[in-house]
Amino acid sequence: MKISNRPHRFKTGKTDFDEQCFTLSKAKTYLGRLLEKVKNGQAVYIVSHRHRFVLQEVPEIEPIPMRPPGYFAGCYTQADIQEDNRLAKASIIRVPKDLE
Repeated sequence: MKISNRPHRFKTGKTDFDEQCFTLSKAKTYLGRLLEKVKNGQAVYIVSHRHRFVLQEVPEIEPIPMRPPGYFAGCYTQADIQEDNRLAKASIIRVPKDLE
């Protein structure tokens, strides 16, 4: 068996995480590490062809408060409610009697 001293065809270079720009393939490979950088407040850019994207942390969204029961009680009169119910019943498309 002959062992050659030729260098390998494909060299895998080490990724420098001090950079700010990463290709899409490198970003997919090292996404966890890039998220740690973003969590520490550093900017991370992902480059794909001519497009540049920024990886950034999004602040937590506050929950929408629930309205208490009866919140809309004073908005409609009894006549408005009856008219809405009457119009809702009239807007239903009923199955023809010969198909029942």
